[in-house]
Amino acid sequence: MARDARLGTGAVVRYTRPHGMSSDFIRLRGLLVDCIVGILPEERRREQPVELEVKVELDLTQAATHGRITTTCDYDRLADEIAALLRFRRYRLLEMAAEEISAMILGVHASVSQVQLEICKPRALQGRARAASVGVTRDRSRYPRRQEQTAFGRAEILLENCEAGLYLLHVAQGREIPAHRHEVMRELEWLIAGALERDGRRLHGFEPIVWRHGQVHSYRNVGDGPAVLFCCDVPAFDRADEIEVLLQPAAESERTS
Repeated sequence: MARDARLGTGAVVRYTRPHGMSSDFIRLRGLLVDCIVGILPEERRREQPVELEVKVELDLTQAATHGRITTTCDYDRLADEIAALLRFRRYRLLEMAAEEISAMILGVHASVSQVQLEICKPRALQGRARAASVGVTRDRSRYPRRQEQTAFGRAEILLENCEAGLYLLHVAQGREIPAHRHEVMRELEWLIAGALERDGRRLHGFEPIVWRHGQVHSYRNVGDGPAVLFCCDVPAFDRADEIEVLLQPAAESERTS
């Protein structure tokens, strides 16, 4: 993946525990992302930079003690996830962007307890102000989870609004999300945990993909435990638009071609 997300002044990790209480956090300072954002006609046609300040609160004890990246929040991965969602969604309002990014972070990163986020548009008020920005503080109580049982395991609903839905898809061991397409929804997905094949190819690391209308795709859990996908649907998920596709075996396809 091209690393277009840029950390302006860097990432900061702070580890403090006054009076026995955790105040640990990781901060992204000056994260720059070029994306479609805004309501004006020219803003809908052309990307512009947005700058983000992101602070995630979590307990850093295990990472500080054992030195393993899996026990903390990888800020490189976090920056890429934020950039992927911003570019995919093409937000009209910074308010909705801030809300969805916060819900995504708290959903994808189980160790994070609170998100403080500010999104700035440097070009919003050119000639009148240096920038316009929106800031939010969100914790887990803001997003009560709903779960639905599915043929592949279960779907966890992180957030749904008038434009989109954010979900965690838990694919049980040995199960699959069969080949399907959408005619209404656009979809962004990436692997969070576990071992998945996407259309027969094993996924490794952070490989976000956008599914356009009509694109057939499938997933299969090839690991020894459950696997988890992050999914953003625009508009929010509609079961009627989950159109299963019967794929011919390769040998049969060759005979009929």
